Amino acid sequence: MNIGTIGTGNIVTWVMTEAVRVQDVTYEAVYSRGEATGRALAERFGVRKVYTALGDMLADPAVDWVYVASPNSLHYAQTKAALEAGKHVICEKPFAPTRAQAEELAALAEDKGLFLFEGITTLFLPHFARICEALPAIGPVRQVSCSFCQYSSKYDALKAGQTPNVFNPAFAGGALMDINLYNLYFVYGLFGMPQAVHYHARRHANGIDLGGVAVLEYPGCIAACTGAKDSQGENGAQIIGEKGRILVENPVSMCTRVTVVTDAGEQIFDEQQGETAWYWEMQGIAALVRAGDLAECRRRMAKTVEMAALLERARQDAGITFPDAE
Repeated sequence: MNIGTIGTGNIVTWVMTEAVRVQDVTYEAVYSRGEATGRALAERFGVRKVYTALGDMLADPAVDWVYVASPNSLHYAQTKAALEAGKHVICEKPFAPTRAQAEELAALAEDKGLFLFEGITTLFLPHFARICEALPAIGPVRQVSCSFCQYSSKYDALKAGQTPNVFNPAFAGGALMDINLYNLYFVYGLFGMPQAVHYHARRHANGIDLGGVAVLEYPGCIAACTGAKDSQGENGAQIIGEKGRILVENPVSMCTRVTVVTDAGEQIFDEQQGETAWYWEMQGIAALVRAGDLAECRRRMAKTVEMAALLERARQDAGITFPDAE
């Protein structure tokens, strides 16, 4: 995997720090609209190639993978361009603002025989697998609560009258798409598509959601997903069943420690060995690539498409619109 990256935000540093630890992964090239920012990122990783024109990087035969970590509204177009250039793609979450766009990208990757992954940590985590295995022990699940509230480094700028991308409807920003997405992905990963979804959002004057609660309804079970970018919270999750409960410490994007409590006692899972969530994500993707497992890639992409649909339903329920995606 010879990777060229799009974007220079912190997420690129976090992901590529773990990617270069993976066998047969090379950080080949950086694309940034700004030469200085691109060069700074490249020097941090010892990368020689810095492109300021995306087409030039996509034409580089040495780049066979592209990691897309640009503002949300650019994911669709840049992922499509990379696939059309014959590159495998990892696209950062949220994959695309609409189900239609996600379906189109998934179909394009399949038609070209290319790997396409959403850069979402949750479903690659060993502890997530343990939670799935432990569900029968707690009996029928009746309620789920997830919280991920993190004061954004860009929120002060918003209060000062600026409009950072993450709080801009034109860039498909907001708390649901940036942070509460993880909670919805966690619940969806465990229970599938809900019968109904409602999103009760707190809105800024520009229409974007600063925070809110998404309620997912299943037969006999309700899940409440709380997310915010204008406040800090005690983050984690609790899955409550008739015979026990499962406690998740820290945001579900990390699942750093899991405790299963039943009448038989407590069982604690703490086996992620202090590694970051991005380590497990990149190790998981690389393993599928080494195995040539396009079938599993397609199964995961089907989940990504459904998640795009779920997020779209939640936005529509709250009346949140993205001008360039509707």
